[in-house]
Amino acid sequence: MASPTETAQLLTPDALISLFRLDTSVYGGPVLYFCQSNEVSAPIEFGGAPYQPADVEFKGMETTGTGTVPRPTVRVSNTNGAIQTIVNQYGDLLNCEFRRVRTFAKHLDGGEDPSPTTYFGPDIFKVERKTEENPLYIEWELSSSIDQEGTTLPGRRVIRDTCLWRYRVWNPDTGDFDYSRAQCPYAGGSSYDKSGNSVTSDKDQCGRRLTDCELRFGANAALPFGGFPGAARAR
Repeated sequence: MASPTETAQLLTPDALISLFRLDTSVYGGPVLYFCQSNEVSAPIEFGGAPYQPADVEFKGMETTGTGTVPRPTVRVSNTNGAIQTIVNQYGDLLNCEFRRVRTFAKHLDGGEDPSPTTYFGPDIFKVERKTEENPLYIEWELSSSIDQEGTTLPGRRVIRDTCLWRYRVWNPDTGDFDYSRAQCPYAGGSSYDKSGNSVTSDKDQCGRRLTDCELRFGANAALPFGGFPGAARAR
């Protein structure tokens, strides 16, 4: 399977699709998935998550030679009132996580070569401030997850042998997996328990080891392991 970089270098690469995820759960709200309506005219899925077309303008990702961390802005159409409802209920959404990944159309669920692990990114930001709100659109300024006042590095604990990403959860009411809070991109049909044994979907649990990642994605794949296997104790 070609990497997204290899696909981009083809003479006739596939259409590149931007996928956005706005997580308002810090305020008890929903996780919103949307894509740019000028790229996709109908709802799509990627990694089992549904993305709704919306008028979205995302700009300011350019980097400069000064080393300044980009502070992009995202402008979302407010004409149907959907995003206005979220803002009215949960406020300006400050510190909510905004995430962007980009993948080629053929890698979407149902595409020619569906692959939920083949994408550019993720680009992860926090909502820094709401810069404009009117009947046409709402605009936010974003900041990098490391461009926060008082932030220290590393941003999370360096744990060598344990993946810290949230894994998918089986929902017995729907008879399917719930990916709304998942950080791990695995959306395959094979299920395993914490010991790596093959099980039915309702018993699917990740043991959070590097071997569990290899079991699901393949030993030769680019693994999205959420630990730091190269870390060692300082002497």
